[in-house]
Amino acid sequence: MTNDVLHHHTEPLALSRADVERVLSEHGYRLTAPRSAIVDAVLRHSRSFSAEELVAELSETPNGSRIGRATVYRTLEVLAAIDVLTRVVQPGGHPTYVWGTPGHRHHLLCEHCGKTVTFTACPIDDLVRDLTSSTDFEIHDHVLEVFGLCPSCQSA
Repeated sequence: MTNDVLHHHTEPLALSRADVERVLSEHGYRLTAPRSAIVDAVLRHSRSFSAEELVAELSETPNGSRIGRATVYRTLEVLAAIDVLTRVVQPGGHPTYVWGTPGHRHHLLCEHCGKTVTFTACPIDDLVRDLTSSTDFEIHDHVLEVFGLCPSCQSA
């Protein structure tokens, strides 16, 4: 895969709380005070994060201690359902989250530092077409996560 095919960025796409609020509203959700605090915490992450990391971070903020663990988990699931977050299953099987603007995207993740590179070119499209044709499956979606070491971690 060449760089002209791999459209990527190492920083998350620009996404603001107003963008998230708009997408929530489009899907029939309100940006309540707890959701707002969770969204703000999510948007501060430039690398993948776990729900438990977010719970711990929020517990250290003045209003975060009033946000229950279940609310954090539910809100992350809502944000994943509306495509603001992508749930990424790490090699060990535990889920983490990466945020980005809604749309089809895949990720390269550093197994050491958690750096995430998002790319939108989809090398699986041809495979999905072939599988649909050869199996008569109606394929609705797919996920591609690639794990390795980023350049900084390779040289360390």
